[in-house]
Amino acid sequence: MAGDEAERGIELLTRTLGPWHLGTVDARQKLRFWLLEEGDHAGAVRLARTEVDDRTAALGADHPDTLAARWEMISIASRTPDWPTVIAETRRLADDRARVLGPYHRDTLSTRHFVGYYLRDSGATAEAVQVFTDILADLKALERPAEQEVRGAWVGLAYALERHGDVEGALCYVEKELAAERVTFYPQDENIGQHHLTMLLEWRDRLRGRRAVRQGPASRGPAGGVVAQGEVGERPGYPTGEGTTAAGH
Repeated sequence: MAGDEAERGIELLTRTLGPWHLGTVDARQKLRFWLLEEGDHAGAVRLARTEVDDRTAALGADHPDTLAARWEMISIASRTPDWPTVIAETRRLADDRARVLGPYHRDTLSTRHFVGYYLRDSGATAEAVQVFTDILADLKALERPAEQEVRGAWVGLAYALERHGDVEGALCYVEKELAAERVTFYPQDENIGQHHLTMLLEWRDRLRGRRAVRQGPASRGPAGGVVAQGEVGERPGYPTGEGTTAAGH
């Protein structure tokens, strides 16, 4: 089989270049994702777990490269997930990254976000809302939280709230992210087509439509058209992310 031949090729690379040569490491990673795309999920997970074990033995459990290998194994496992296992592994990695890299390191925060995403996708939407609420509360406690991290948490919380059925709460955070995106300046050639802005506008309109349906005839004009809605206020019980403006000041 092609996978077996690829593994033999990697064995040759390992003998020739060594296990941690960039070419060898890259070949192992490509094989894992090739197996995944070919539908051999179990094979991809097996190789990812071997990578974690080998890096743990060679570099130590707390080395950033070992932590990165654990993240890759989780991301592969999440393709056809055993949700309890995937969520538990992601929580453990978030805790370890917080301990090793710091609680506000981008990798730590990203892993915490994925705890929320996986909870949301597993159907545990209330827990997902709490995860993103906690992230925002932690960021708000900082004197100058990174704007990118705050905005990422807004989006994560909006997705979780929408899946949880809180249309008004989701709309609040979509509006906040939309306002921030409208005053964001990108370097030349970046964000061509304004895809993120377009996505936010479509998301906002979808949420407004759902809100109008829930409100019934009172939200419609005499001809049956939806009355224009104003800006949504802050939702009690959810963090606002105040202290970080769209301009990052």
